[in-house]
Amino acid sequence: MEEVIMCVALCLFLEGKLVEHTYQPSMAACLKAKRQAERSIQPERVQFKCGPNVKARVEYIEEKGETSGRIRIIDVIEHGYDGDTYESESRY
Repeated sequence: MEEVIMCVALCLFLEGKLVEHTYQPSMAACLKAKRQAERSIQPERVQFKCGPNVKARVEYIEEKGETSGRIRIIDVIEHGYDGDTYESESRY
């Protein structure tokens, strides 16, 4: 089932362009995931940003067993950054 919601997302920018986005349940979880990602990847061309007010089309995935259901971002409709680029002077 797909739905449009406002959410927190960890966004990955490659050479200034938004290329990947991951749903996060809270800003604290997003900042933690951002720190972990920045430690494992060289940040010369790649930048991570936590977006607190991301309007996205999401899919609710119901999984059985050990993993509970989760939310997957299908498409970011509006992310609040200038165009599709990352501005490094942002506070997040």
